[in-house]
Amino acid sequence: MGIMYGPVLDARPVLKWGKSIHSVRTFRVDRTYMNYNSYQGQVYWNLSSGMFLGQEWRKPVNDKLYFLHGPEAGGNFSAGGNYMSITPSVRYQLGILYKAGEHVNIGLASPLSFSTTFGKSNGEWNQSGVSLGFFSETNYLILTYNFEKKK
Repeated sequence: MGIMYGPVLDARPVLKWGKSIHSVRTFRVDRTYMNYNSYQGQVYWNLSSGMFLGQEWRKPVNDKLYFLHGPEAGGNFSAGGNYMSITPSVRYQLGILYKAGEHVNIGLASPLSFSTTFGKSNGEWNQSGVSLGFFSETNYLILTYNFEKKK
């Protein structure tokens, strides 16, 4: 269990579980926020959240350093005023994991990604965007604590 650090002041929870350090499942909450603004008598608001499920494999480079990679799928939902959008996405994480101690791991990962956005405005749904990214989305600094008991 741990947190991920993306852009400044953008910490997100992540949960990883598995039977060994070499293969874990992941669940993370993506950017979740609410904006409210009142400007010259007009009120604007927006609510956004997302989540991703994935698989992470780790290949040892030495006794403390691992190459990590794996897919994740999920998406984001955003709503505000008379607009709503859903952005399904698939990503493939590439990175490294360092065992800083018996229970503490530090990882750095960057995604390859594909997403599309469907938006609803004035009662009509349409596909409003497609994105293919090569290390163009947020890079993640991941700090995790391992609850595994040594046998």
